[in-house]
Amino acid sequence: MYYILNETNQIIAADDNLLQLCGLSHIDELSLKIALGDTNFDLSEDSIIITSNNNDNTFPISKTSLSSMLGHITLVEIQVAKEKAQEDDLPVFTLDDTIEDISEETGIAIDDNELFDLAVEDEIESKIDTVEDSLNVMTEDTDILDLGLSDADDEVMIDKPVSDDTAEILVDIDKVCQQIGVSHEDYDTFLNEYIDTALGLEQDLQSADSAKRSDAVATLSHLGEVLQLPVIGDIIAKVDTVPANEQKETVEAFYAVLSRITTSPTSQAEPQMELFDTQEEAKIDLFEVEKEVTVNEKSFGTISLEGIKPIHFDFQLEEAANDLSLPVELIEEFVHDFIEQGHIETEKMLKAYEEGDLDAIQKIGHLLKGASSNLRINALSDTLYKIQFCEDSNDLEHLIKDYWGHFLSFEIQINALAK
Repeated sequence: MYYILNETNQIIAADDNLLQLCGLSHIDELSLKIALGDTNFDLSEDSIIITSNNNDNTFPISKTSLSSMLGHITLVEIQVAKEKAQEDDLPVFTLDDTIEDISEETGIAIDDNELFDLAVEDEIESKIDTVEDSLNVMTEDTDILDLGLSDADDEVMIDKPVSDDTAEILVDIDKVCQQIGVSHEDYDTFLNEYIDTALGLEQDLQSADSAKRSDAVATLSHLGEVLQLPVIGDIIAKVDTVPANEQKETVEAFYAVLSRITTSPTSQAEPQMELFDTQEEAKIDLFEVEKEVTVNEKSFGTISLEGIKPIHFDFQLEEAANDLSLPVELIEEFVHDFIEQGHIETEKMLKAYEEGDLDAIQKIGHLLKGASSNLRINALSDTLYKIQFCEDSNDLEHLIKDYWGHFLSFEIQINALAK
């Protein structure tokens, strides 16, 4: 079984066997279950505990780091005990052993009747060719990871040089950002959201229902125009106009083009290594904090967020959308993602407060401040700015509670709009 993590350790793909293990049929269902806490993937360096329907399953795993058009991703292979046992039981044959066996058998035939020399030689060559072909097939099968890639695709990649059909499509991010008035970081965020939206609409694009198909095409065309994505507009428009027998091929061509779009050349992708450094530093910091707790290092105390009243401030989705030149629906989706992120990071902030880790609290404040500022949630961003630059631990409790009051008010407003 396999699944894939993106740079923020979110599951973006999973094979059918893993989905069936969780009692699901689509990656969207898995993402929702994880977000609601009904399903949990507890991943360590060499094992994973999958909790689904109140049942825990533990499996050994292996990780492989990959570089993709979507950035750095991690392939996690889950080893099922039954599969591993079957692999261990498979006999190992070598080409030399097989040829020796064939040679011995044919040698006996020659002794019995020398009149069939030529026929036996042909038979030996035929058997050797058959064995070599079989071994080649076995080698190819064991080398191919089950990621939906066919042998034919691999042959094309190996035998043919890079063509225009596989070359990167580079967005002139400086020019586009200047024209639509967003930062590079905001644009990358919106591009990733566009890709997620496109993946979620794949079934609608291939639907026989023309209304569904047209709505999906209109959504992706509009967002593509806002982000000024090259090539996308022409090819997505064809999905709604081509004959039924060409529809699947056109949709596949759209996703192939989408996978080639990037805001930076591959040669500039090297800074992704910083992600590993950051993770290692975070692990080291956490380990050191745990050691400090074991030796009774003084903490800042504990903070309870129960009973805190919402602190009202005004936020309009339409104003944020106009300011960012993006559709209201897309901003609303970003806002819901931010609220979910806020709950997770606030728990980490409270834990860091108990451990006396001022640096961790400031980093969390910086993270949430940046996200809220990008979405133009200005009043909330101001409270997080104060946490980010707070140097006196005595002021933290008041600042955190002030932030949480604003956060509750914001969450209430967004939930009311959703209803």
